[in-house]
Amino acid sequence: MAHLILQACLATRMHTRDGSYTITELMSDWYPGQEIIATRLDQIAGEVAQYGARVAAERPHQSFAIVITVPRGQRRPAGFDAAYRSGKLGTDTWLREIIRKPEPCADDYGVASWGTKTTPFQFDGCAPLWPEVTPDPFTDPADGCMGLHGWLRATDARVRKLRPAVASVLEVASLEALRAAYAERRHPMITAQDALRASPQEIAA
Repeated sequence: MAHLILQACLATRMHTRDGSYTITELMSDWYPGQEIIATRLDQIAGEVAQYGARVAAERPHQSFAIVITVPRGQRRPAGFDAAYRSGKLGTDTWLREIIRKPEPCADDYGVASWGTKTTPFQFDGCAPLWPEVTPDPFTDPADGCMGLHGWLRATDARVRKLRPAVASVLEVASLEALRAAYAERRHPMITAQDALRASPQEIAA
């Protein structure tokens, strides 16, 4: 049985053409740490998930990682070091990943972050598309994936800009096709253009 300490810290992972690196702000007073007792890796992962969810709720719209400290004299559970390094304990779940120089897109912004289930979609030079507190038409289609939710909003905005007569991207593209496009990391503008080209003539006109 090991006593471990969880500590959330502000952090962002940056991606460049030469590789990636993580910027971390080790401020112990940003959010209180938590001591846990665990004997197995799945117990640690569960504690990390609960702690991280609490941090995200109490410090919304923040990118952070969770540092696990093993106090002197404590024994690490079997496989701890490898699981921690590989991210299998979930310590990077709320860590935003930013592309420093994203691929350009004609007549639109490049994508700086595609987001994940727990992090937002973001265009280069723009604010992240965090979900609003009040549900919107894309809350259910996103099925709890924050990145997909922002991407759907961005794609919808481009569909309506290109063709004001269309009320929603869901009128011209199936949810299955949109989810596939997001999984393939297709730009919202390109997705919007393709959806309008493939839509019925009476809608596209």
